[in-house]
Amino acid sequence: MAFSQTQFETLIEKIQDKLEKLAKDLVTFGNKINGAVDHWYVPGPVAKGVVAAANKLIEFVNWILKKIGHFLEGVVAPVILFIDANSWKAKGIHGDATTASSSVQKFNLQAPKEWKGEGADAYTNAVFPQSGAAAQVATNANSIADILLTAAIAGVAFYGAIAAFLIQFIPAMAAAIAAGATVVGAVPAAIAALGEGVAGWLVIAGAVTTLLGVLGDQAKAMADLQSNANDNSAFPKGHWPVGTA
Repeated sequence: MAFSQTQFETLIEKIQDKLEKLAKDLVTFGNKINGAVDHWYVPGPVAKGVVAAANKLIEFVNWILKKIGHFLEGVVAPVILFIDANSWKAKGIHGDATTASSSVQKFNLQAPKEWKGEGADAYTNAVFPQSGAAAQVATNANSIADILLTAAIAGVAFYGAIAAFLIQFIPAMAAAIAAGATVVGAVPAAIAALGEGVAGWLVIAGAVTTLLGVLGDQAKAMADLQSNANDNSAFPKGHWPVGTA
């Protein structure tokens, strides 16, 4: 799966639009219920039961809105991860390091082709180790980019699960609003909406678990990469190879 910043931003806009609609629907639902039970012909116990069912749904939806609001606090993370991945990969650090590594390979050095003798050999032997150092930088940069990109894509999948939940749940709320005008249909509709919401929220809970698993794997991969970065075989004496003979 590739990452598209434009598609992700469109996804987030969809989530925000759905959240706004859900918040408005919640107010409408509450008003409908209050209007339905506020009649002389609705017995007190019936009115109490309807209002109790409605309050349960309202409480649940408010909880959903709050939770998703918390999730959206991290919405910028996938974009930042993607941008950082690009800076490490392709024409970024990986590309520059790969070019440098290739440029100072013995067969690519131009000077020794015209310059022969001990001086030329000393020059070649001094410059060539920089190829290995640059190659290690390129390898590490590519690995870092892959880790960042995997995390970014996992974030997209997570927010996609939220969008799917809202798309599924909003029709249930619409049905509850429509039934809210009638005392008889209000309770079953509220229960049905609660059922849809709970089922959908279990999917989001699964998405959270999946996201945490992916991020945990990437954190381990980053730790392994840090360990590999301490390999000084391409960096004699722990620093960049000296390029002078």
